[in-house]
Amino acid sequence: MSKSKGGGTGRGTGKKGWNRWQAGAKRAASKPKPYVSKGLQKKAEEAKTARLAAKAEANNPGSS
Repeated sequence: MSKSKGGGTGRGTGKKGWNRWQAGAKRAASKPKPYVSKGLQKKAEEAKTARLAAKAEANNPGSS
């Protein structure tokens, strides 16, 4: 009996298979979620208000 394609120990996976698995996992992890957490909502709201304030200041320099 030959030892090619022996048992699982120390055999690893082919590089192609591992890369394909990693790519699939990364794709699944980065796809858009159907919800937004409260923390991210708050952060986005703060960024939006800061951006609007900066834009208003740029449009009316020295008004305040």
